[in-house]
Amino acid sequence: MFSGKTIVITGSARGIGKVTAKNFLSKNGTVVVSDVDPILLEKTIEELKSQKVGKVFGQLCDVKEKGQIKELADFAFKETGSLDIWINNAGIIKDDLLLRMSEEKWDQVFDVNLKGAFLGTQAAAKYMIKKEWGRIINIGSVSGFYGNGGQSNYSSAKAGLMALTKSSARELASRNVTVNCVASGFIANDFAPNLPEEVKEGILKTIPLKIGRNPEESISSAIHFFASDEADWITGATLRVDGGMMIGF
Repeated sequence: MFSGKTIVITGSARGIGKVTAKNFLSKNGTVVVSDVDPILLEKTIEELKSQKVGKVFGQLCDVKEKGQIKELADFAFKETGSLDIWINNAGIIKDDLLLRMSEEKWDQVFDVNLKGAFLGTQAAAKYMIKKEWGRIINIGSVSGFYGNGGQSNYSSAKAGLMALTKSSARELASRNVTVNCVASGFIANDFAPNLPEEVKEGILKTIPLKIGRNPEESISSAIHFFASDEADWITGATLRVDGGMMIGF
């Protein structure tokens, strides 16, 4: 399905990014995984190569650094001869109550979650507009819809990401480059805050659909849809994958 396509995924040494990389490889894609953690990145590359399908490349990248983002895009094109799909997945959380939120925590979250996606979109678009084809997919959060308490920085950045999706989609549409967003629901993985079990259970009770499979797989499926030819007339959209958590928003 993705044979001949090069897919770059930021922050893909774990979580949604890693699951998505595995699934693109299973469909014969060429995947460039990237992360800021060199040890975890190397471990993930070895694991992905053990699948013995598709092609895997790896590159260290701190998405808030413009030079490193450019190097990632250049590396992908140089090693594979193409750059077709770019997934802005890298993200961090630095939670605190509004009155205790430091400027440092605010800036750190915006630099990675929003500025990183902006820089990634810029770097990828420069290659995509030349060939007049491309898919850029941003990984958002339902927190960007409803503004989660204790996450004024994270919620604001994710809301901004949806606006970035729409603006860049308008600008790039004439060159046949689509830009869409997948808004993730609550996932109790190692990226989630260190919440007490009773708090996690309380959040899960607000989700109408019972979790059948790993939620990360469902999110990955949405990413694959936006990257596919079936989504060639969809751009500027945000798709919630949250088990119904945000019904009515």
